[in-house]
Amino acid sequence: MSKTPRALSEEADLRSRLDHVTLSRKEGFVRFANAPRRIRPELLSRRQLKKLPEEALAEYNRARRKWHANLGPLDTWQMQALHEDLWDIFDSNDQDGDKVKGGIALDAFPGLRTRCATTRRARGHLDARKFS
Repeated sequence: MSKTPRALSEEADLRSRLDHVTLSRKEGFVRFANAPRRIRPELLSRRQLKKLPEEALAEYNRARRKWHANLGPLDTWQMQALHEDLWDIFDSNDQDGDKVKGGIALDAFPGLRTRCATTRRARGHLDARKFS
């Protein structure tokens, strides 16, 4: 059973809207790598918070919630060791296109942020322009 033109159009529209969150595709990674860094909201004292108008306080609280919901990985000694190992592998992959390159496989329990650790490292150190 073939899809209707409308169903195909909706599917293509959904794919294009979700492309920026799909890091497994070149376009999604380029958008991720080129996205501006999130700016931390200014830390206000209780006295400053009490002086804010209701609408400004709501906006401030929304910005703080968004900041805390998107914290990156913490720079622990384990993360530093992983990044050092990743650089050793990246640096050794300077072969011509006809040579086999080394790969990276991370294995960990769910929730230990392996994907986050690798994508953050790639975002910070790969030239995203070469992917476009």
